[in-house]
Amino acid sequence: MNREVQQRFEKAAECIDDAEFLLESKRYASVVNRAYYAMFHAATAVLLTKDVIRGSHSGVISAFGQFFVATGIVHALHHQHLREAFDLRQESDYEAHVEVSETEAGNMLNRAMDFVDVCRRACG
Repeated sequence: MNREVQQRFEKAAECIDDAEFLLESKRYASVVNRAYYAMFHAATAVLLTKDVIRGSHSGVISAFGQFFVATGIVHALHHQHLREAFDLRQESDYEAHVEVSETEAGNMLNRAMDFVDVCRRACG
């Protein structure tokens, strides 16, 4: 695993740690933010293993589907979870009226941990 890929996975792990702390602190919208970014960094890392670089969130999400889901390396459910995490993160970060429940935050964190693990295995 090259250094840049490793650094992205380290960032993903840091985001997971942050999300766990935030969940304990009942900062549910912030959990969603950190969980999404863990997924984003993991997706970016695994794309780098195929020399695929995208400059936007939507580009990373699309390329993940193209290079890992469409090819059968990763189950489509993980791509769906990445898209849903992006959407909820957008809403909770930018819309004042969106409230995230403890259950939603916990589910998002669990999905993020699973997603990061799937991406790590896809690198091998």
